[in-house]
Amino acid sequence: MPVTELAILKLRGGHDQLEFLEALMEVQELQDEWIHENKPCHLEPNTNLSSMYIEEADPPSLLITAPWDSPEAHGEWIQSRENQDCNGKLSQYIRPGCDSVLMFHMDAAGGARKQMRRPFENQRSFNVCRLSVDPAKRDALQKAYRHLEEQSRVEPGAEPKVWGGWRIEKSGENEDLVVFWSDEVPHDRLKPLMSFTDDIICRRFTHVV
Repeated sequence: MPVTELAILKLRGGHDQLEFLEALMEVQELQDEWIHENKPCHLEPNTNLSSMYIEEADPPSLLITAPWDSPEAHGEWIQSRENQDCNGKLSQYIRPGCDSVLMFHMDAAGGARKQMRRPFENQRSFNVCRLSVDPAKRDALQKAYRHLEEQSRVEPGAEPKVWGGWRIEKSGENEDLVVFWSDEVPHDRLKPLMSFTDDIICRRFTHVV
């Protein structure tokens, strides 16, 4: 089942920005080399598997997203020596603690695509919101979400300005819908979705690499 990885890493802050950027680029390169060797059909020329974004908060957070054929396929990368090397390069920037890394997979909530790679492309910044609802409300929220996604397309067939997915590995009984939207979409357009629950977390991220 095709999925989209979402990882959010809490950073220590106060680091050298250039050195951090170089570390992220090295991590991307290591991952892309592994993909080319192990799953060569997954990458087009001159593209990276992962996209990385920063939340300008105090302390900041790093968001990483990537498409995978399945959670198991992602697991192959996680178990690889190359991924351990990547973790080593990033470890000095990540805050210590058991809650410093949040990672899960999403099943695309839209009807057109099974993964959410393309909507992330060319996004300088975006907003993200997690809506947690009772399972009985999932179908209604899904319907409202798809309506909003279609409305956000500039023209038929264009990439939506609103995209999102359902969290696969749940942390409780509720269903979590993670919604992303570009700066071109007014926050008020999300109100129909937010009316489904009071359990909402919203954040904003800017592209790094």
